[in-house]
Amino acid sequence: MVYPLLFKPIFKEMVWGGQKMKLQLGLDAPYEKTGEAWSVSCRPKEMGIVANGPLEGERLSFFLGKDDWLGTAASQISPFPLLVKIIDAADDLSIQVHPDDLAAQRLEGQKYGKAEMWHVMDAPEGGRLVLGLKDGVRKSEFTEAALSQSFDGLSGLLNYIPVKKGDTLFIPPGMIHAITKGVMVAEIQQSSDITYRVSDYGRLGLDGKPRELHVEKAAQCADFSGKQRKSAVPGLCAGQMTYLLSNRHFAVISLSLSQEAHFVSDPEKFFLFTCIDGEFSIISEGMSVSLTPGMTALAPAGLGSFSLRPAGRCEILKSFVPTALADFIEPLQKAGFSMEEIQEKTAYEPH
Repeated sequence: MVYPLLFKPIFKEMVWGGQKMKLQLGLDAPYEKTGEAWSVSCRPKEMGIVANGPLEGERLSFFLGKDDWLGTAASQISPFPLLVKIIDAADDLSIQVHPDDLAAQRLEGQKYGKAEMWHVMDAPEGGRLVLGLKDGVRKSEFTEAALSQSFDGLSGLLNYIPVKKGDTLFIPPGMIHAITKGVMVAEIQQSSDITYRVSDYGRLGLDGKPRELHVEKAAQCADFSGKQRKSAVPGLCAGQMTYLLSNRHFAVISLSLSQEAHFVSDPEKFFLFTCIDGEFSIISEGMSVSLTPGMTALAPAGLGSFSLRPAGRCEILKSFVPTALADFIEPLQKAGFSMEEIQEKTAYEPH
């Protein structure tokens, strides 16, 4: 019998972390500076452990290769493709960049790089994020500023954008980026933890030592074309769903629910449902699970008919590895949107 899975959160102490996960989300965060809570992870050193049902205590890796749990398409994806986390920035994160798959293979000998997205769960008035470089910044100019470790010089090259609660942003590999003080996000990403720090403001890590920088590798990975989207993704609404982004690594759709909605699982793929605001339950024949903000559940490929039942109004992110046309393009075209509108309003990348 398959059923919706919850996993024990994996908390990360970070020099820039805070207390929002405990005070605002009610998570049992153990650190004074809790920076991250990994709610779905299949990384060897950060392995998700099932927190509910008959398989409580089982590792997420147990489900690899099991079609009724992860889907028939999952056998073509190794290892488990996605990682979901909450990030609380009580202070600025480092200025950083992630490699794409080819750069990860070349520079680290790892199969996958890191594409990611953020959905802003909380932001201060006047909050902003670093999203890319200003137009026209050259690699030599960037490298010189980064190596000098003069943050004033580097900050003049960065593209800052205002953000508010509810904004969604796509951070493709190669985009220089940073979460800033006071912002909390839900992050969905490739299951990779390769990060190249460009600047960390000269601060010390939790061990009292300067944190490692990776300027040369960052310069090799950073995008200087100016073609990457440097703004929030508005998305396109079709019924209760807002289609936000789709690429070969993952798709994300936002659901705004005030009444029960019914679904049928897809034998090819699993779905991840992340609670952003409010509360809801996943109701299936096998079992029901309840989620509050910051929690994520895995709905197996073989789940069959199931429903999402909100307690009042709630906001949910649905993430999965897509088939581009069937899962993203076709529903939007059936709703009357053109490809031009899809490319303008969503972060869609052809697979």
